[in-house]
Amino acid sequence: MNTDDATTRPAPSPAEASSALAHAARLAASTRTRGWRWVRLYLTGWAAASVGLVLTLGLGGQVGFVVGMSAWAVIVTAGVTWAARQGSMAAGTRRRLFLGAGGWAAVYGVTLFVGLDRFAGDVAFWLPAALLSTAPLLLAAWLPAPREAAAATA
Repeated sequence: MNTDDATTRPAPSPAEASSALAHAARLAASTRTRGWRWVRLYLTGWAAASVGLVLTLGLGGQVGFVVGMSAWAVIVTAGVTWAARQGSMAAGTRRRLFLGAGGWAAVYGVTLFVGLDRFAGDVAFWLPAALLSTAPLLLAAWLPAPREAAAATA
């Protein structure tokens, strides 16, 4: 007979069970915090890189386009590689990534469509556009996480 069989183990005491549950809750909270932390860092870094990309494309002409897109390819590769190594995703972060990326793509697309045709080289257009491109990413990153919002109201 196997002495490690679950049927031969004594039941934990109420104090042991309570301690195990508290430990599991701490581990879950820590994992959730780490999951949100890397997603926030990722989206915030994307927002910062977006400012440089939009300004380079809008103000740099053909050379700016080549430099900007080359740098963007390196940044995207590094970001995706880093994100893939993070390991855990907290509940709700996948949706935040999708919404931030989708919002950014919409603003970025409209900015390029309007700006490259009508405002090439115009700082008065490209600086606000570059800053606006960060809004969907920063909102997705920094709006409170679902559990953070619930904890704040409790």
